[in-house]
Amino acid sequence: MLIISLILLLLFIFVGLIFMLRRILTQNVVLATNHLEELSQEFAQKEKEIGKQLDEAKKKSQEMVALARQEAEKLKEEIIKDAENQKDKIVSAARVQGEEAIEQADKSRQTLLSEINERIDREAIKKACELIRDALPEQFRLDAHKHWVNELIEAGFSSLQHLNLPPDAKDAKITSAFALEESQRKAIYKKIKDIVGSEAKIREEIDSAIIAGLVISLGSLVLDSSLKNKVQERAKDVQSANNK
Repeated sequence: MLIISLILLLLFIFVGLIFMLRRILTQNVVLATNHLEELSQEFAQKEKEIGKQLDEAKKKSQEMVALARQEAEKLKEEIIKDAENQKDKIVSAARVQGEEAIEQADKSRQTLLSEINERIDREAIKKACELIRDALPEQFRLDAHKHWVNELIEAGFSSLQHLNLPPDAKDAKITSAFALEESQRKAIYKKIKDIVGSEAKIREEIDSAIIAGLVISLGSLVLDSSLKNKVQERAKDVQSANNK
C-alpha cells in the first residue's frame, strides 16, 4: 500500500513537472516568437527605411546625372559658341589683314608706278631737251641765249630783292649754255653782289645741256632762265592738264 502511494506520488510529481516544463516551454516559445516578430518588424522597418534611402539616393543620383548632363550641354554650347566667335574673329582678322595687305600692295604698286612714270617723264624731258639742242641750229640757240641773258639782266633779278636769302647765298654759281660776253659778265656780277654783298664768291660753268640761257645758283636758291627749264615747265603743265 505504501509502495502504491509512493508510486502515485511520484507519478503525480512527474505529471506536475511535465506540466510545469510544458508551461515554461510554451512561455519561452511565445516569448521567442514575440521576439522574432519584433525582430521581423524591426527588420521590415529598417528594410523599408533602407529602401526609402536607396530611392532617395537613386533620385538624387538621377538628379545629379541630369544636372551634370545639363551642365555638360551648357558647357558644350558655350564651347561651340566661343569657338564660333573665335572663328569669326580669326576670319575677320584674316580678312582685315588680307585687305590691309592688298591695300599696302596697291599703295606699293601705285608708288612704284608713280616713280616709274616720274622717271619716264624725267628721261623723256631730258631726251626732248637733247633733241631740241641737237635740232636747233647753234646760231639760233646763241641768239636765244643772248636774248634771255639780256632779259635776265634787265628784269630777272628784281624778284630776288624781296626774298630772304639763305645763309649759303654768299657762294654763287653761274651755269651758262655759252660763254658769257664780258659786258654780260660784269652786269651779272654786279647784280649778284648788289643782292648778296660784295664779298660774294662767284664761279662760272658752261653746260650745253641747258640749250640756251643760264642758271644762277645762290647757295640753295636757284634762278633758272634756261631753255631746258622752260621745256621742263611746259611739260609739267601739259602733264598736270592731262591728269585733270
